[in-house]
Amino acid sequence: MQLLSKRVRNMTCGRGFSVLYSDIGPQYYRKNGGWKTFDAFDLVMTASRMFNDFEASVPVTLQRAKDCIERDVRILRHSFSSRADSDTRTIQMIPQWGELEWAHLRGQHAGRHFNIEVGEVVGAEVSGGSDVEWGYVLWFHEFKESSLTVLRITEPASDASLRGLLQAALNEARRCHLSKVTIWSPSQRLKALTGDPIVTRNHSLPALLFFGNGPKEENIESESSTSKITWLSIEKLGWC
Repeated sequence: MQLLSKRVRNMTCGRGFSVLYSDIGPQYYRKNGGWKTFDAFDLVMTASRMFNDFEASVPVTLQRAKDCIERDVRILRHSFSSRADSDTRTIQMIPQWGELEWAHLRGQHAGRHFNIEVGEVVGAEVSGGSDVEWGYVLWFHEFKESSLTVLRITEPASDASLRGLLQAALNEARRCHLSKVTIWSPSQRLKALTGDPIVTRNHSLPALLFFGNGPKEENIESESSTSKITWLSIEKLGWC
């Protein structure tokens, strides 16, 4: 792991970062490479859940997801350009289309063993005249965990629209005989909207190795620039 840490640093000229998800606790990868563990939380909704007063969403196919991801990236870039605090670094990752495709094909393959047709729908979208009103959710099917797991969710301004995205995920979970919908690192708004508890996850702990702004090598066992990192929306895309 120490060699890998150095290799990634060299590959990125000391300006990149690396992510992994630990199943052996928070210390090992930090001591052996410098990956700092972040807190891990889940929001789990039972598939039988039904929302009232929600705005209907439209299905997102694998092909349509390309446009949704591109719009998401554009909105994020605009948001990041307006951040003025230079003393901290903010990291946000969203699934690329290839990662979504891989997760979806994996779910389709697993579904055949249960005689379940997963189909081509990979999420849902609510449209709006502005980026603030727009939102979408991407998911994949984890039959081993009996979970429809959210890969990415952007929250529209309207609570009714957000409930519409959640209801679409619940409907898909029931259709495929999955018992729950799982959302990694849910926002406080999602917690309040659903009323479901947020539970601490003790596996697949997100860990980040951040190199800073140049090739200077740091002591991997010391407090590094990672201490000034904000990692937004820690989602499952890097470990699916």
